[in-house]
Amino acid sequence: MKRIKKIICPVDFSDISDEALEIGTQLAEKYAAAFHLIYVLPRPNFYDWTLTGMSNIVLDDYFEKTKAEVEVKMKSLAEILEKDHPFLDVQYEISDKMDAAQAILDKAKEFKADLIIMGSHGRRGINRVLMGSVAESVLRHATCGVMIYKGKSKPIK
Repeated sequence: MKRIKKIICPVDFSDISDEALEIGTQLAEKYAAAFHLIYVLPRPNFYDWTLTGMSNIVLDDYFEKTKAEVEVKMKSLAEILEKDHPFLDVQYEISDKMDAAQAILDKAKEFKADLIIMGSHGRRGINRVLMGSVAESVLRHATCGVMIYKGKSKPIK
């Protein structure tokens, strides 16, 4: 079995993402692996928003403000993880690609990741058709190992 040296963990600050992150930090610590977080914040496409009447300037301002807020959260998250896990070296990045799955796959390739650990929201039905499944796309196209965390099981009623 190949030794795990580099782990990527996509985050979106949801509960499921936080739980997957905890698993990722434990594995990174256990294997003394490099640990890289990625947050995907798609840049608004002016042409997609023309019907709303919003100008490109307003969209760019909104994007930059949101990106600055995410930057603060990501920096804080990395600092907390390094404090809680002293042997962990956490790097992070914010991607502005429109396709979250492709952004994760590109970062995994660039980072030469051995493992991607991510949460799945488990969308079904029309939500899945409309929103797709980032986790499923990453799982299908990744050239490294992928661990999908779906959350704690719930009792059947």
